[in-house]
Amino acid sequence: MKKRDLIHYLGATGIFVLVIFLLLYLANNTIPSDNKDIFVSITGMIVGSLSVVIYAIIGKNPDEVNALKSKNESLQSLADQMEKRNDQLEKMIIDMQSDIIDKLTILGASAFDTVYNKTKQCTCGNNSCTCKGA
Repeated sequence: MKKRDLIHYLGATGIFVLVIFLLLYLANNTIPSDNKDIFVSITGMIVGSLSVVIYAIIGKNPDEVNALKSKNESLQSLADQMEKRNDQLEKMIIDMQSDIIDKLTILGASAFDTVYNKTKQCTCGNNSCTCKGA
């Protein structure tokens, strides 16, 4: 824990304890009517700052929360960009696979035609004869 955080924690705890003692004092004693307005306004200000004190005690610094929110937003933006790039790369791979399949299909078809559709030589020695003496 940093020294600054420790000082904030101790100060917040001190104010919280002060408010508790103030409430215990008010529960047991009465306030003179001539000082009542001043005492009520001071007590109201102290109790009004209690939410900040409680945040400091439990460790939620508003500046730290805002910094973490902005960091979270930037990381979310980065994740969205990475997801988009991943989708682009997947599309490129799918297109490449499709092109390879098309080219292999054409190659296979031409090889098949070359092997099985050979012109047979006739016994007369002419490749394109009409005697059909194969």
